[in-house]
Amino acid sequence: MSTQEYRRVLEEHLAQVEAELAERRRAATPSGERPGFGKRAGDYVAQVVDDRTNNQLADSLALTATSIRHALVLIDEDRFGRCESCSEAIGEDRLQAVPWALLCMRCQSADEHGDRSSALRRPKR
Repeated sequence: MSTQEYRRVLEEHLAQVEAELAERRRAATPSGERPGFGKRAGDYVAQVVDDRTNNQLADSLALTATSIRHALVLIDEDRFGRCESCSEAIGEDRLQAVPWALLCMRCQSADEHGDRSSALRRPKR
């Protein structure tokens, strides 16, 4: 896939993620209701659980949106497709699966497992 095709895919996905993020944030806004007369305590607990779930999903979507925006900046800087940690090329299969990937599979795996000897650490932003 060409860089411009990746840009199109990233921009489309960013729009979807931002729409879902806005919906989750709206859904997670607590109503301020407390159980009162005629309300079951379980109803309130269920609402709190739903709010927390929506907040966690919103946090995850926000991280994805940030990664997508960063990938778009890398396209502008002609650095897209290079691992942010080791500077090696990110595999085409990985980019097709996760176009906003910032790390190659080796560095991603090392990052997830805390293995500092296998890969350089991602620079602080």
